[in-house]
Amino acid sequence: MKFSRMAKPLDVHVAGWPLRVLFDITEDSKLETISEKALRLWHAKRSPLRWLQHEPRGHAAMRIGVVTSSRKGDYGLMIFDSEGPCCVDGMDALGASSALTETGLLANADGIVFETENGSIAVGPADGENRRSAICRLALLELDSYRVVRALDAGLSLHPHNAHEIEGYIGNCEAGRTALLAEERNGIELVLAAIGRDGTLLRAPHMAAVGAMLAKLRGEGANSCVPYRFIGLAGGLVECMLLSTDGMEEDDRELVWALTARARLVASCEFILDPLDELGEGFLLR
Repeated sequence: MKFSRMAKPLDVHVAGWPLRVLFDITEDSKLETISEKALRLWHAKRSPLRWLQHEPRGHAAMRIGVVTSSRKGDYGLMIFDSEGPCCVDGMDALGASSALTETGLLANADGIVFETENGSIAVGPADGENRRSAICRLALLELDSYRVVRALDAGLSLHPHNAHEIEGYIGNCEAGRTALLAEERNGIELVLAAIGRDGTLLRAPHMAAVGAMLAKLRGEGANSCVPYRFIGLAGGLVECMLLSTDGMEEDDRELVWALTARARLVASCEFILDPLDELGEGFLLR
């Protein structure tokens, strides 16, 4: 059997947020931005980015992270979902950092700065529980697309067995804004339910949803000096604490917070693309 492509990614997750990490850290001869490189990789002939997401090799929710060289940070980081290049968030950076550590490319004691399309993300060293913290930034203009709804007001309980009802409620909300359902367990712990850009329910904490909830808590006068705990429908937990709200009254206002969680390596894989397989680039199970 003759193979045309082989890929050896690492699968990691942060609180249930999956990431399949590939390494392409050779220095490019041409001056290429992260955005330009991401588009080139996505549109390349027989690009591994799509077939690594498809069943039976992956799944529709899988995101592919490509760690590459960088001129502005320690490494560059590009993220792709089934629709193409997408925004890199703190959980992606934590997952990629863990993969670098597990492969020996990054010492446990070191921090790392990832260059991304949307700016740099700094990941701190591991603590005694092997958790790391990433500095996250989101423009409030992006967060304004979310409308936070208390689950109690919607008559819903945020539990996995209610997934169909939760997805239906969010999908039926008014056009132009995406509903984010929140259920408070105690003063600093909240369960969140949001949908991805493909319209399906996310069972792990989602960064834009976390940012929208933090912005709402700040607007309600909540204490910004304590870490809040955000839980996804699947039970994954991350801790987040507001670091800065500077410029929040300006046109270019943004929210800055630290996300702390542990990334877990779940698989080291070897995938092969067989040119004689008529379904060689995979397929999605619906």
